[in-house]
Amino acid sequence: MKTKVKKWKYNTSCSFTYNTKEHGGIKQSFMTQLYQIGVYIIWNGNSAEQGSMSPDQMVTLMKRIKKLEVSGEITDLVLGREITVTDETGFFVEVD
Repeated sequence: MKTKVKKWKYNTSCSFTYNTKEHGGIKQSFMTQLYQIGVYIIWNGNSAEQGSMSPDQMVTLMKRIKKLEVSGEITDLVLGREITVTDETGFFVEVD
């Protein structure tokens, strides 16, 4: 029996501005790079703010960011290229 292939879609970069009372005007951004073992993420172009995530964690992050935009907590949302990732080969790879 063939197992269903998992696929995740997320944006490779993002920037936005907080619009809350305590964080109003603070700008945030991130860029990612997909590797076979996960996603490398760096916040605000600062190597001290780097880490790794899985593709499913990236999907969760993007959902949270989009909810913040809808609620008005962030503004000026700019999303980078959206990619689709699978682990069909046992490693994470980008697919069309």
